[in-house]
Amino acid sequence: MSSALPVLALGVLAVVSSVLLPRLLPRLSWLRRTPAAALTLWQVAGLTGVSAALLTAPAAALSLVSPDDAAPTVLDGPLRLSLVLAVAVALSGGMAVLLLRSGHLVGRSLRSNRREQRHVVDVVASRTDGRLRVLDHPGRSAYCLPGLQSRVVLTQGAVNALSAAELDAVLAHEHAHVRSRHDLMLEFFTVLHRTVPARVRSEPALAEVHLLIELLADRQAARRVGVSAMGGALVTMAGQGHPRATLSDAAAEGDAAVRIRALPGHLRFQPTVFAVALAAIVLGLLPWALLAWALWA
Repeated sequence: MSSALPVLALGVLAVVSSVLLPRLLPRLSWLRRTPAAALTLWQVAGLTGVSAALLTAPAAALSLVSPDDAAPTVLDGPLRLSLVLAVAVALSGGMAVLLLRSGHLVGRSLRSNRREQRHVVDVVASRTDGRLRVLDHPGRSAYCLPGLQSRVVLTQGAVNALSAAELDAVLAHEHAHVRSRHDLMLEFFTVLHRTVPARVRSEPALAEVHLLIELLADRQAARRVGVSAMGGALVTMAGQGHPRATLSDAAAEGDAAVRIRALPGHLRFQPTVFAVALAAIVLGLLPWALLAWALWA
């Protein structure tokens, strides 16, 4: 049975990283103090789940070969090892198919929506300044359409409601999204989120990642224009809507409170970053350590 243990461990790791960690991590609110490190941990957790699932088939194949003579081993019985291999191949193949399907559907939908929205804002904008578009609308809204042909979009209602410093903060926030390509990070998580079967999928996980991305943009903007301006902008823009497939400075009421409370911490170094980084390193190495175990078991 020892030769099958690495395979079983990879299967368990795939389930833990894909199903259990997305339910656990949103409950660790202290991770919000270090949004960049937290997002790295989320990325590693997602990659670990995918890697563990994809590596179960190679690990199972290795477990059927003795390292001494490269001949099939019968220590655990041919039937048992064949069953392990069949389950591993099904897990790896299923993950590959679901991942490719999810990536295709999510990517096509996002790019189609953004292309349509860019066309609309370019046509109806009352003012244009480089890639900035101002829409003649009384509602308060600010968002960016990321990508190679990015746009930052403001409504006239937002321009009228914000002070000069707050407007600078909103623009700095949106430019942080565009400059750092936060859309790719969110797309990555969305693909992994949709790869997991709907019955075991955790919706709060995707919401938490979105919040962390907004906190990261807040941090970059606060360091550029100041905490007071960023806080005022968050209060003014709280609760406002924005189109799908965009990244927005507006926040739901609950998220706005979280983001405002986090503002003072954006200017301080958080020692917890070391613990989060260490957890990400260990988690990321686990699938490959288990594959090495399968090779030498």
